[in-house]
Amino acid sequence: MAIRFALRTSGVPALVAVATLAVAGCGAGPGKPASELAPPEPASASVPPSAVASASRPLTAEQLVSAALPQESPDADWHPVSVREPQVSGREDQVSDPACRQLLAAAHAWRPSQPAPSVVGQTFNWKDDNGGASTLASYGNSGAVAVFAEVREGLSTCRYYESPAPTTTYKGTVTVDPAPRLGDEAVQFEITAPTEVGPHVTQYTVVRTGSVIATFTKLSVGGRDIRAFPPAMIAQQISLLQQAQS
Repeated sequence: MAIRFALRTSGVPALVAVATLAVAGCGAGPGKPASELAPPEPASASVPPSAVASASRPLTAEQLVSAALPQESPDADWHPVSVREPQVSGREDQVSDPACRQLLAAAHAWRPSQPAPSVVGQTFNWKDDNGGASTLASYGNSGAVAVFAEVREGLSTCRYYESPAPTTTYKGTVTVDPAPRLGDEAVQFEITAPTEVGPHVTQYTVVRTGSVIATFTKLSVGGRDIRAFPPAMIAQQISLLQQAQS
């Protein structure tokens, strides 16, 4: 499958492109450019012992950029890995349900944290597809453990939320998927909303590996796109993050 790391206009109406906070934070945000899943475990599985252990050493933004997935040669649409601020003020406040607000804020490194994490974003595009993105956030001390606990807690009760959109109200239904065996702990879920062009589905895979929380999102509209973020790419990214912290 040919992969391009780029920004591309999909032609999907504005509601699909920007309405949902489920995808608002998953692309490479504005910032300064810098240079197969195993069989799933049941969603109700207990938190692994490693989740309460001390996290690995934190990574700087520059180290996260170096540990990001390798990119192809630049072209007219190429978009590099970007360093961004860890929190976008007010974005999480637009989500109606508190549990969903917590879930998305923790997954996208929007929540306040001391010290603030280093955060980078990466955008991926596939031919004739709406593409996907990743957010890598590294926290000091055992901060990643605490933030991932917020992801789990939010996901335990978040099932539906609304958020404002340019022309209507985004109405997202959250479905919990079996958790993949990745990193130290991981969860997977989907957010689905109706649109004029068909169901708008964003699949989330959130993985903690040491001090880093990696969030992968894959957008599918009307059933016309690749449904899941490529498992081999997720596994490769987690491996790179593990190497960077070793």
